[in-house]
Amino acid sequence: MVTERKTTVMMLDDEKFLLGIYKLAFEKSGYEVFLYYSAYDAQEALRSGFDPDIILFDITMPESPSGYEFLERIQKEKLSKRSMKVALTNEGQDAERSRTSELGADGHLMKSDFTPAELVKKVTEMFAAKRKSHKRWI
Repeated sequence: MVTERKTTVMMLDDEKFLLGIYKLAFEKSGYEVFLYYSAYDAQEALRSGFDPDIILFDITMPESPSGYEFLERIQKEKLSKRSMKVALTNEGQDAERSRTSELGADGHLMKSDFTPAELVKKVTEMFAAKRKSHKRWI
């Protein structure tokens, strides 16, 4: 019997309670979710070979490098090149959106715009569109 591999999601945010809620919503929809509360830990996981399908990251994390720095480092080190990278943050000014885009993010979502279920739906739509646009997706 062949079972389909679950889509994997790396979530990076220092808000543990919120990540727990998001994790439940994604798992309810069939995703496999890995939580990271520090950009250092998330980057180390990527360096060790973890290659998630989707990376959702916050921009502001007081006890950790910012989401911008995280994105810069993984781009510089060529980690998770195939992953869809999306800022999930409370930072939504045009300059912040532009910066995440310039650093290679596939999207920029505001936490306040989505319930957890709506977030899962939006990310699922974004991921399907990305997969469709990449003919050699594995």
